[in-house]
Amino acid sequence: MNSLRFARVVVVKHSIEGIRTLGHSLSLLEHMKKYGTVTSFKFMRDPVNNERSGMAFVSYLHYDDAKAALALREQTVVGLPESFDTIDVSAKT
Repeated sequence: MNSLRFARVVVVKHSIEGIRTLGHSLSLLEHMKKYGTVTSFKFMRDPVNNERSGMAFVSYLHYDDAKAALALREQTVVGLPESFDTIDVSAKT
């Protein structure tokens, strides 16, 4: 019955300065894919100026994939500028 659970969403808090290009966005996506099948990857934007807010939502196909992503709250992403390569991963509440 485990396969019938709903997809789990995790919240990724990142430095806005660290995600400046499409390549940086793809580095973050690739990092999150190492935990399992990503079904949705969305950056939050400020409704006033439409700039990224420093938060992204990642949905996984399987609950256990999201659980694996949550195992380490603070993670380092290869491919982001060195001073901005740390992300904070938490469960969506």
